Amino acid sequence: MMNVLVGVISPAPVWIIPQPFVDRIRRDFPQHRILEAWDRGAIRRHLPDADVAFTPFVDRDVFPSAARLRWIQSPAVGVGGLMFPELVASGVVVTSARGIRARAIAEHVIGVTIALARRLPAAIRAQAAHHWAQDELEGPDAVQPLSGMRLGIVGLGAIGTEVARLAAPFGIAVLAIRRRIDRPAPEGVGAVWPPDRLLELLAASDVVVVAAPHTPETRQLIGRREIAAMRPGAFLINVARGKLVDDDALVEALREGRIGGAALDVFTKEPLDPASPYWDMPNVIVTPHTSGAMQDYWTPLVDLFCENLHRFESGRPLLNVVDKVLGY
Repeated sequence: MMNVLVGVISPAPVWIIPQPFVDRIRRDFPQHRILEAWDRGAIRRHLPDADVAFTPFVDRDVFPSAARLRWIQSPAVGVGGLMFPELVASGVVVTSARGIRARAIAEHVIGVTIALARRLPAAIRAQAAHHWAQDELEGPDAVQPLSGMRLGIVGLGAIGTEVARLAAPFGIAVLAIRRRIDRPAPEGVGAVWPPDRLLELLAASDVVVVAAPHTPETRQLIGRREIAAMRPGAFLINVARGKLVDDDALVEALREGRIGGAALDVFTKEPLDPASPYWDMPNVIVTPHTSGAMQDYWTPLVDLFCENLHRFESGRPLLNVVDKVLGY
């Protein structure tokens, strides 16, 4: 028998696991003791007894007492909050939810690309003002066709790969940056470049999609120099983490018209401050960390955890193992 801690909680209520899914885990694994945790304090109390933890939170000061812990399944793709030195140096395996939201996020990326290219934010603002904006929204310079666009993906993981696959039928040419350039290019990707060619990718792209993991190396990956390298009129779409982008540099470039617009789903601090200039910028689409929204996220997530728990029991390789040195 193992002690399995299930503490999939969040400050956002929509990211708290529903009780029926915890009950399903208990039914599927009657041979194990399921420890339920519905707040941060309960996770801290149960962690020292847990062999397995299905949770986004492991507090650094409690980790030394978790002598039994051998595996953590994160319910998220990003696991930066777990990558403190003691856990990285330990034998505890970390797995992520990589891939579960990839299709949803890719659809969001295509949607906001169309919205920016067709100037739908301006049309919606005109609608709210009861203004017939035909003269502003029609004409050769008003909209951009998708066919012939060049889309640069920064971070060619599960999300970036799905974005490329969905973009190809629109006639969008895709370039991508990733660390492992020895792997074959996924479907729809014309070229894969190493990270040291980031500025070149930015200069070549009409749309830049940030989909890289948040690690110490990627903090403000898109900074003032990188934004200056972007094509005039280009769009920046961030579905990764807010800390990958220098907000001051981006706001400045948007205000000055040096880039055409942005679609931001993630922010340095969430919820986004009501005083943030992003809210009122006519060339910015703000979404509240919902690019991965799905009708049913919990079924595939719990399926993943249960499959991994079966694998863990039998000593087979786990799915979505995180490289703790790289942080993803």
